[in-house]
Amino acid sequence: MAGYSTIYCIGGEGGFQGADGMNPIHFQILQGEGNRRWLEPHYFDKTITPIGKINVIIPESPELKDAIVDACVAFAPKFFEKCPTLDQVKKECNSFTRLDFNLSREKIPDSWYALREEARPIVEKGLNIVRARMNHLEPSKIDER
Repeated sequence: MAGYSTIYCIGGEGGFQGADGMNPIHFQILQGEGNRRWLEPHYFDKTITPIGKINVIIPESPELKDAIVDACVAFAPKFFEKCPTLDQVKKECNSFTRLDFNLSREKIPDSWYALREEARPIVEKGLNIVRARMNHLEPSKIDER
């Protein structure tokens, strides 16, 4: 059985950030679990578009820290326009609908890995990212305060 386990909210970069640092939320990354872990975007800011038609990323392994960097770059390249390798990656990945670092790593261009390193400081210091684990709630146990 597959389903979502985690949600990442990305926001607050530029403009008003509010008390939680997340206003506005630009987009979310939903993490799914099944026979393999996957990441997919959900956009609030409709001016954000992915590289090519990428709508799914499958990380190399469940513990890979690069997965969130890869997802931010693939799903929201507008935040990485200062990265020198971005235009090359956009050309090479223009027809992609998914990035599979697990079973199809050989199809990912070498320029992606250079872009990942250029983007890492932006993700780590320039974007506000909040992670929340999803837990199933039974309606009879919801506290209605």
